[in-house]
Amino acid sequence: MQLCEVYDDARKAGARIYAYPIGFADAATIEFDGSYGIFVDVARARNWRQLSWQLAHEVGHCATGCTHKVSSPYDLIARHEYKADRWAITRYLGVERLRRAMAEGYTEPWQLAEYFNLPQKAVEQALHYWTECRGVNFNVAPAGNR
Repeated sequence: MQLCEVYDDARKAGARIYAYPIGFADAATIEFDGSYGIFVDVARARNWRQLSWQLAHEVGHCATGCTHKVSSPYDLIARHEYKADRWAITRYLGVERLRRAMAEGYTEPWQLAEYFNLPQKAVEQALHYWTECRGVNFNVAPAGNR
């Protein structure tokens, strides 16, 4: 995943990205009157991989419109977080991208993380989503490629 992809997607979603020492979170998205501000506490990011995935997740909030009040019920917050993650996974770690990487020999989560320049946890989350939630089997070729 290229960071420029994330910035381009943020622009398309009507979001601006700001480096700001939030203090309470690694990143947060605020919606006001149909525009979005993504605030990223760069000092809290362990590395560029983590920062990239945080931004991808926050752009997911903008792209899906899943923002909420801080005082929202936990179940609503959890649903919005899930939708933002799901958007980031389908956009940046889609099945075809993962299949291409695996065809090149990157099969372990840590290898895929290096290939995509993302945290291993993000790749593991994507693999779980595709295999457990969507029923994708990466061990067999897609029907059109047999």
